[in-house]
Amino acid sequence: MAKIRKADSFLSRNIGAVHLFAGATLILPAYLFQQNLLVRIAQVLLFAWLATVNGKRIKWNYFFIMVTSITFFHTLNPFGEVLLSIGPYTMTRGALRGGLFRGVTIVGLVFLSLFSIRPDLKLPGKLGGLLGQVFYYFERVFEGKKKIRVKAIIESLDEILWDLFIPGETVEPAYIEGSQTTVRGWLFLFALVGTNWFFLFYRIPVVLL
Repeated sequence: MAKIRKADSFLSRNIGAVHLFAGATLILPAYLFQQNLLVRIAQVLLFAWLATVNGKRIKWNYFFIMVTSITFFHTLNPFGEVLLSIGPYTMTRGALRGGLFRGVTIVGLVFLSLFSIRPDLKLPGKLGGLLGQVFYYFERVFEGKKKIRVKAIIESLDEILWDLFIPGETVEPAYIEGSQTTVRGWLFLFALVGTNWFFLFYRIPVVLL
């Protein structure tokens, strides 16, 4: 069975994979129900930093294009106060805020999954084992994204999948032994989850758009 080198980071040393995944699951409702755009952007930046700490490389240009595209197409359905008018195009505060909100929300969900899912995540039961395999292959495909060639996207994706599956053999995920959650890890998780829930109920006076 192949071995996977564990990223030498605070998260990998102090928080077990299952506990990290559970913490992200508790954060998810507080993130999705957050209505303050400024807090939402701060959460996205926090998740991005945690993903980087957990060994993920973030291509910011991809996510910038995603947010910009979603925001632009959302402004094509204007409503609310007019901010800008150029010929037939009109940008309104409501449409701009709605587009930004949806764009950063999607990006934040990606970052949340990136920092909370590790190759050593093993959930109990048959369903947990199946989810563990899905997460493992997600990690491997994410690592292989650098092999994707725009001019031959189908062929390059096929190569990545062939690296994961060997015909005629049953492929099992190669797990490393999970870390034990330390006292520092528990404190970090409690602070992370608590902060996200705190700002869900505490209305800060600063509002973006």
